[in-house]
Amino acid sequence: MQPKSAKQSGSQPGGPTRLGRVDFHLHSYASNVTDYYAANSFAIPESYSKPLVLYRELKQRGMTLVTLTDHNSIDGLKELLDAGLPDVFVSAEMTTTFPEDGCNIHVTVANMTEAQFAEVNRLRGNVYEMIDYVDRQIAAAVADPRANQLAYFMTHPLMSTQNRPYGRKGALTLAHLEKALLLLNMFEVRNGTRTRSLNELTERLITSLDRQTIERLADRHGIAPKGELPWCKTLLSGSDDHSGINPGQTWTEFDVVGDGPVGPNQLIAAMRARRTRPGGSHGGPVTLAHAMLKLLYDGKQQRPSAGQQTVGMGGAIQSLLRMVFDGKGMPLRQKLAIGARSLFGKPLRRLRGARRTPPNRSFERILGSEVQGLLADAAFRARLAAAVRTDDKIFTVVSALLNRIFAAYVQRIGSARSLDLVRVIKEVVALVSSNVFVSLPYLLSYLHQSSDRLLVKDVCKEFEFSERQRLVLVTDTFVEINGVARTVRKMIHEAQQRDIDFTVVTCLSAAELAACRRDPELAAMLTAGRLVVFESIVNLDFPEYEGLQVRFPPFLELLKFLQEGGFTKMQISTPGTVGIAGLLASKILQIETASTYHTCFPEYVESYTKDISLEALAWRYMILFYHSVDEVVVPSKFIARLLHQRGLRKRKLLVLDRWVDLERFHPRKRSPTFWPRRGLAMAPGQVNFVYVGRLSAEKDLGLLAQAYRQVRSRSPRAHLILIGDGPYRRELERMLADLPVTFTGFLEGELLTVALASADAKLFPSTTDTWGNAPLEAQAAGLPVVVSDQGGPQELMVDGVTGFRVAGHDVGQFAAAMLQLLDDELRTRMGLAAREFTERHRLDEPFLAIFDSARYRRKVKGEVDDERELERGNAEPEIVGVDYEAASARLLGA
Repeated sequence: MQPKSAKQSGSQPGGPTRLGRVDFHLHSYASNVTDYYAANSFAIPESYSKPLVLYRELKQRGMTLVTLTDHNSIDGLKELLDAGLPDVFVSAEMTTTFPEDGCNIHVTVANMTEAQFAEVNRLRGNVYEMIDYVDRQIAAAVADPRANQLAYFMTHPLMSTQNRPYGRKGALTLAHLEKALLLLNMFEVRNGTRTRSLNELTERLITSLDRQTIERLADRHGIAPKGELPWCKTLLSGSDDHSGINPGQTWTEFDVVGDGPVGPNQLIAAMRARRTRPGGSHGGPVTLAHAMLKLLYDGKQQRPSAGQQTVGMGGAIQSLLRMVFDGKGMPLRQKLAIGARSLFGKPLRRLRGARRTPPNRSFERILGSEVQGLLADAAFRARLAAAVRTDDKIFTVVSALLNRIFAAYVQRIGSARSLDLVRVIKEVVALVSSNVFVSLPYLLSYLHQSSDRLLVKDVCKEFEFSERQRLVLVTDTFVEINGVARTVRKMIHEAQQRDIDFTVVTCLSAAELAACRRDPELAAMLTAGRLVVFESIVNLDFPEYEGLQVRFPPFLELLKFLQEGGFTKMQISTPGTVGIAGLLASKILQIETASTYHTCFPEYVESYTKDISLEALAWRYMILFYHSVDEVVVPSKFIARLLHQRGLRKRKLLVLDRWVDLERFHPRKRSPTFWPRRGLAMAPGQVNFVYVGRLSAEKDLGLLAQAYRQVRSRSPRAHLILIGDGPYRRELERMLADLPVTFTGFLEGELLTVALASADAKLFPSTTDTWGNAPLEAQAAGLPVVVSDQGGPQELMVDGVTGFRVAGHDVGQFAAAMLQLLDDELRTRMGLAAREFTERHRLDEPFLAIFDSARYRRKVKGEVDDERELERGNAEPEIVGVDYEAASARLLGA
């Protein structure tokens, strides 16, 4: 459909102004020259698109003029010209070189004759000589309005043409880009295969130029800028389509003066007058990956030349892609076959499932089985039919197949009746290799497009472009009742109140996701985009840990979301499957990473398995994981020192600055009738000791039970209340069956805060907690605390002032501290000091270490340059973080 030529966008001396369109970046089969040996060996060209087919599609999509920009070739355009088609002009995307270091860039020369193309092609080995020749041709044609008018522009300015590693000789650098800004006055600012964020940055760069900047660059590089206003550039765009999927979806819109037919000279005139605008869609790695898939699909249909072989994706995947690329032209026999699979596939799979599946089925058989399952899946075919864009259809096919293959291997590993180590290793290798195989086009595309991230950083720094930080947090736990989940929710609320661009990503089962949507608070987070939930591919129960599930996220969908979100930093909350997926995605996308050490997982492993070798293995994994991130946020200096002893550098470690909600947890919420209303008889002088948290073995609750027994043998005034639930509850009930104990189960919201404030003292024997929200919340509620001298909670109180710190695993010391707290006067004094302790550490900007770690470091340490200190030969800098205990000891006079 042609654009509305009668639409007025203004008027000029030559008559009314109409709008024209041209896709100024498009490839056909003539783009068949590549520098990659593998591509040449396997006969993989840059495009199979046929010029005549492209011409028809471009006209249908509203293009006024048609050109092709094949690499260093006009053979495709000759086919259009020989066919006598109207509105066609000759262009080519030339790979031209900076002779000083061999860096290649792409410059499109538009509206050439064949003779001009031949000379441009001869000179392209030197960008200065090639551009000088075109400039002379432009000058010569000025006097002859009937001559073809030439123009040239740089395509994808922020993309390294040969994808060399940044810093290697010949790679595109800031200096090359600055030279191009002087040599050329026209630039492609929207490329249909590049991301919106990169396209917008390109346009921002080009439109931000001014006289001062151009003069500074001219002095720096010794290149004279061109034209009267060399800082005012022409903006162009094109689809950069190689596969025939998206021709004409991205275009250059230009003003046409007058009522006559539109010709290429009028386009060039509009370009020189800067009456052009970018239009159409942006792209990204997914677009590029789909072009690769289409090339592989088309290659399977081609006959290779002598001595060459073609590469395809295999018959099973080829049949799936046929539904996307050739759905309308699919033979009736194939359509009937798909219908039969849909009708009989599920019963047949159930029948086969009744038999024992051989554990050594090959990947080819698994792939074929999962493809058949997809073809027979009515829900999948409905999603495929609902997708409008070809890109969406392809992604639906590949991601669904990848998820099914992943789930098949995970279930095979998890269903092993006995632990055959060799088989498990084989299955894991097969899982990884099969997923890499299916997702390879995507992985290569993401790696390719993220390779220029360092160049982008240099551009932003040189041109002083401020960038709004976009932080994403990935976590394995969010809906569970634990400290990590509560902390993450607090972060969401803080970010919302302080207008911080912060998104939490997690993974849930279908049932959990449905429950999440029914929760008003979580539903609001989902609607606002503060929370993003991916439905897990498969769920497994965590070994030896009741109630904890391992969820496997759909990696391609996660990768796509993270890339399109334009996030500048990733915070990884947990080192589980979701955290690993986030870490892999961040490495592919080259996003800055930080991770929070919430849980002493290796000690949990030892608590549940009693196997120190497994604990050592868990430590190796944890240290490897945290070595892989740029920064590790820890909840206490105790944990920071522990991780440093295990091998992490101090400069990586940052102590988290979170604190407690002083309004939610407050002594005024104490109610003398709360416990009696819940059936607890209050004897005169009774002192209620409370534990809040998960009832599990790693919390040292066996020690708590023994200490309570000793206290009761000395004083009947003590009563124990356990708020929470978990796998250790039955054992505690057995151990304390003959003593007065109140088990409440889980309490949440206002009920929890009133329950806590209505108790008398807080007990927390755990030696594995990294932070310990509960002891801090208890002090805010005006309760003294008893904590272990191992782990994070010990740093969040003042020994002898707000409670007692006792030796870990020492029943006698713990019982002695409880006995001291039976003293009403001491307990009251400590409770008042505990509340004062929390108030003195009130934070106006909690979680600054996560939201803006650079500013937090400056706030805690001042403007100290650790790198410079190291260069001077000083020792490694100290761990950054507030010393709460030392500050509190001074403030409280302890």
